[in-house]
Amino acid sequence: MIKIKIKEAAEILNAQCIGGCETDKYIIGTCIDSRKVNENNLFVPIKGLTTNGHSYISDAIKKGAVATLWNKDEPNPPEGIAVLLVDDTVNALQELALAYRNKLNVKIVGVTGSNGKTSTKDITAGILSQKYKTQKTMGNYNTEIGVPFTILSLDEDCEVAVIEMGMERKGEIDFLTRLVQPDIGIITSVGLVHIDNFSCIEEIAKAKFEIVNGIKDNGLFIYFGDDELIEKTVKDTEIKSSIRKETFGLQKHNTLWLEEFKEDIDGITFKVSDENFEELHVEMLGKHQALNAMAAILAAKELGMNCEEIRMGLLKIEKTGLRNEVIKINECTVLNDCYKSNPVSINAALEIFELFNSNKKIAVLGDMLGYREMSHDTHYNVGKDLAHHNIDELVTIGQEAKFMAKGARENTNIKNIVEFDTKEEATEYLSKYIEENCTMLIKGSRFLKLEYIANKLKDCALKETEGKNE
Repeated sequence: MIKIKIKEAAEILNAQCIGGCETDKYIIGTCIDSRKVNENNLFVPIKGLTTNGHSYISDAIKKGAVATLWNKDEPNPPEGIAVLLVDDTVNALQELALAYRNKLNVKIVGVTGSNGKTSTKDITAGILSQKYKTQKTMGNYNTEIGVPFTILSLDEDCEVAVIEMGMERKGEIDFLTRLVQPDIGIITSVGLVHIDNFSCIEEIAKAKFEIVNGIKDNGLFIYFGDDELIEKTVKDTEIKSSIRKETFGLQKHNTLWLEEFKEDIDGITFKVSDENFEELHVEMLGKHQALNAMAAILAAKELGMNCEEIRMGLLKIEKTGLRNEVIKINECTVLNDCYKSNPVSINAALEIFELFNSNKKIAVLGDMLGYREMSHDTHYNVGKDLAHHNIDELVTIGQEAKFMAKGARENTNIKNIVEFDTKEEATEYLSKYIEENCTMLIKGSRFLKLEYIANKLKDCALKETEGKNE
């Protein structure tokens, strides 16, 4: 993590510094959450729509923060701590991250995409850690705040970093990629997500392709080569001639393609077109994970890793939570995939759902947010497409998800369809299933935080066990 003298940080930010800035004290690491401050951190208070981080400065000081950024228009700067006065703490965080990025001698893999970017990040980091000191974006720190925080968290001796870049609107990826300056850029996919901020999917593709603006000279651009829209966007995008391109997919025109694939509940096993590789195994579920792994393999080969190192690295992936987590709750098996939801990711989750054998299969689907005037039709079509899957019961949560229920009622043979307004009501209803031989898929937009359901069902099971033992 960043280690810098307070006065040097002030110079980088052109910030007025009050209270202890004349000393040679060091900032060691940054923190944007007062509850997680460590000794000698720089606290970065963020002013949001509902909370103002400046209000928590006393907590940060108690936990050992040595300095804080502080918006000039915020009253009552604290005493007893070095205060760096800036116009905007978010902009200052970004400026400090850029200065630190330029100082680091690190290779960076930047990853974006409508679906699959987090898994690709995890897989890539797992492979690279077999040979290099590797760090990656933790959790969902992939925003204009999360990415600079991730950069500032990199150790000075980090050899390779895998940084995820998310977006909701045009220009975000452009900003993030110029901050990250990746040696390798990956686009996993382009799909109908955040459509409320774009006029069409073509505009989403253009926004994703902003990643090429920051790729270093002589760098590598890796993308999914089976998608006609992506291929068209490649042709329509001005990409520096020094940037090389490689592709992955199912079709044989790609640099690397999938030749064989099989899966069970323990993971996926597959072969790729490179004859130097034997069979590969990943403890993740879904054919899409083989595609994500191929993007990671191309990045690893670019960074000098051999086939055996890559094969071993694929066995050491540290997965980010809330994505296809398999949880056993008494007699019920829960597939907890509630980090986000869109038609593509729902279909991928339902394909994984098919792997599980039980007496009853229950799909618990919540609202998909961000579809504006397309929302009703999009939800309806998801419900309609459930006809292609083996589902005994559909439980929907939220107002938009009611259109999923409508689509399912009018187009499928699902025996039981139940609608709820809230996750709390749905949880109470679903609690009866923990003693049944059943499998339950839980999926919805991040805003709904549907992991609540699995957590409450686990609590319910624990209470039952404690009651029996009394």
